[in-house]
Amino acid sequence: MEREGLLKGCWRTFRRGAHAPMLTGMRDPIADAVADVLNEQDVEVARALLAEAVLAATGAELAVRVSVRPGHHDAVMRIHGAGFRPAAEHLPSADDVRKHPLYRFRSETGERGTTTLLDVVRSGWRIDEATRAIFDALRISMHQTEVSVSASGEYSGWTLIAPSAISAAQLRVLAEHEALLRGLDRHIELLAELRALAPLEPASPAVPLTPRELMVLRLMATSCTAAAIAARLGVSPRTVHKHQEHLYRKLGARDRLEAVLVGQRSGLLPALQDGAQAAGARVSAASPPSRWPGPP
Repeated sequence: MEREGLLKGCWRTFRRGAHAPMLTGMRDPIADAVADVLNEQDVEVARALLAEAVLAATGAELAVRVSVRPGHHDAVMRIHGAGFRPAAEHLPSADDVRKHPLYRFRSETGERGTTTLLDVVRSGWRIDEATRAIFDALRISMHQTEVSVSASGEYSGWTLIAPSAISAAQLRVLAEHEALLRGLDRHIELLAELRALAPLEPASPAVPLTPRELMVLRLMATSCTAAAIAARLGVSPRTVHKHQEHLYRKLGARDRLEAVLVGQRSGLLPALQDGAQAAGARVSAASPPSRWPGPP
């Protein structure tokens, strides 16, 4: 009974996207990469760290982050690994991706879990001749495994391509880490979004915020509630409250408004651009800040 409770507790921890040690004592590349990904401030390096962890855990030779957006002809593909890398002009289009059996399976069933191409084909989703021709041109095998990472937009996921079948044990590790993968992927995509909107300057040595604390501060500055920040980052509101506690202590602030103002003066946040944004900050700060009540 004690061991069963321990297993359930570790599973709940992984489902929240936290770092938990493997009970077997075996090396766990995906869990081991959590701290490095969360602390990396360069978007491409963070994405590469995640890809390398997934490749190490599965033995695949390519990890491809695929995104298809409604109304767009081009699919966004970021390729990692040691396999064949085609020229950009030879990469599949969004319409090509939509014909892939794994995409059609997701679209028709709504299933988001770890899925292999061979299992989908055995279940009746056939590979058409155009898709087979793309496989041949890109020199990729039928040993493809995919994990959907986002429920928003049309499609976002990681496709792993291996020269031979990924073992059942490796697939099981991947399936057990789905929530962790989604959380890390969401973190990276949000970091990319923030970098595009307002490139971050190096933090002042006097205010050593972690990348996650900086994300929370920047979202606070846009009037996001703790619940909204939690949804964006894929964590619990309690975790957000804990980050806010750390922010208040490091910035010497008493509430949300003061934290945002100190962040602006320190160069951690861009200055407010107009009265509407300032009003939004005042409205957000009008309510007393939520405080983390301490460990359960």
